[in-house]
Amino acid sequence: MSTNRGLICAVAIGMLAAGVACTASGETNAAARPPHEGKGFGGQFLAGLEKLNLTAEQSQQIAAIVKLNQESMKAAATQWQATREALNHQIQVGPFDEQSIRAACKKAAAAGEEAAVLRAKFNGQIRAVLTSEQQADLDKMRTEVRSTMQKRFGKGRGTVNK
Repeated sequence: MSTNRGLICAVAIGMLAAGVACTASGETNAAARPPHEGKGFGGQFLAGLEKLNLTAEQSQQIAAIVKLNQESMKAAATQWQATREALNHQIQVGPFDEQSIRAACKKAAAAGEEAAVLRAKFNGQIRAVLTSEQQADLDKMRTEVRSTMQKRFGKGRGTVNK
């Protein structure tokens, strides 16, 4: 299940990349951009960036980071999804072939590793543009989102017998 969350995060960052590039391309400040109101895939994160009151220079820097990383992150997410689907298919089809499942699992793990490294690189580049106050605000927003998701989706997980 955590692999699916990672894939969702990778895709959300890709959506973030596209959204930041669009909003940062011609606007001079965050207040002038229309709010995403947390709607749509990745909308909460985009709305969170808008809440950080980015300067025009920060918006331009983030747009450049997005442009630089967009294709590689999209390719990594696509590859990770494809390898996960191949693994799930291998698990579902018969007859049981341990070597094939292990090979598919290793491919999915390698693709997930690459996607994670690219996400971490991207996040580090974005954080380097933000002030320490903006970083703290972003961390707080992420913690709140995780808490909300845990409350909404995490009920009953981790227990087999109740």
